[in-house]
Amino acid sequence: MQASNQERIINLTIHYTNGKQQHFEFIAPEGTVGEQATLGTRLQKMLAADPIIIELADKLVVIPVHTIQTIEISPVPPKLPEGVIHPMREIKK
Repeated sequence: MQASNQERIINLTIHYTNGKQQHFEFIAPEGTVGEQATLGTRLQKMLAADPIIIELADKLVVIPVHTIQTIEISPVPPKLPEGVIHPMREIKK
């Protein structure tokens, strides 16, 4: 997937409770503040959904939330939903 100068690729990694992972990517527009807020709201709604449903080019992927351990999204969206604790730093022990 290639993004134009005004778009950026968002990577989504789902870590399942059985130890497997699935990787996805989508293009998010680098638009106005309103569009950035929409991306944050969209991500928040996706994470609150049960199940999470992802549309691919040729199919839908339905993921029951109880099978998910963690979800990683990178890069961090410029506008985050309320309640996100930031900025943080991970410490490996």
